Amino acid sequence: MDLAEKKKQLETLEASDLKYVEVDEYAWLTRREEGGREKLVRKIKENPLVPIGLLGTSVALGYGLVTFQRGNVAMSQTMMRTRVAAQGFTVAALVIGLGMAAYQDKAKKAQIRAKLSAAET
Repeated sequence: MDLAEKKKQLETLEASDLKYVEVDEYAWLTRREEGGREKLVRKIKENPLVPIGLLGTSVALGYGLVTFQRGNVAMSQTMMRTRVAAQGFTVAALVIGLGMAAYQDKAKKAQIRAKLSAAET
């Protein structure tokens, strides 16, 4: 949609609809940029299982390397298997988190569409 079509669409909207479009279309202007720490905290809150999986993978790898260096081959082998399981958990957590985020985004868009169609009628 080019600029002329957008202007024409805005002119045909009623005052109540225009208010909604302005807030929705230009909402990004009022947001402040989040720093690295805020983004990390937000991502951990959105999908808390991923950091747990990362921690489990790191601990299993570290302890497995230490036991290998000390010559305890059986425990080292067990920890490497544990590391693979922890990595699988982390990947599963990522996939589930992405699926949930996509579902929530789709639901949010459907809710906005419903509000727009209710405003049009």
